[in-house]
Amino acid sequence: MASDTPPKSSTTQVKVTPFAPHGQVDMWMDGDLLHYESTGPFNKELADCLAVAQSNFLQALQPSGPWVSICTVRKSALATPDGLQRYAELIRQAPPQFTPVATAYVIGPEVEGGQFMAPHFAKIFADVGRPFQAFETMAEAQSWARAMIDKAGAP
Repeated sequence: MASDTPPKSSTTQVKVTPFAPHGQVDMWMDGDLLHYESTGPFNKELADCLAVAQSNFLQALQPSGPWVSICTVRKSALATPDGLQRYAELIRQAPPQFTPVATAYVIGPEVEGGQFMAPHFAKIFADVGRPFQAFETMAEAQSWARAMIDKAGAP
């Protein structure tokens, strides 16, 4: 029996360091939107696990056409300085075939450190020239993502 549930991947499926990752990131593709659900706070070890989990997921998926990533942050957006630095490295090193046309973050007002961390995330994506926007709701993020996909698909 076929399942309508999209395949998922998670940082919990990867062990790349002897030190424990703090936080968790689950990911799945829904059409032309790659969803991440990230529960923080985060450290460098989580970023290392994310690099492997995401690469394996995208290699298996082989996305085609323009797509956008939407990351929903749960509990805490806080990251250690070396975790944030490692995340920035991963964004800079992303292979073009595995790079979305834009990235949105959904950070509700209840998320610890959301207002503090959003500018740090914005700078990471600005430094690589990728459109980025943080939103409080998924509906806002999806509307913006659709506009980015339409813009990327326009001749």
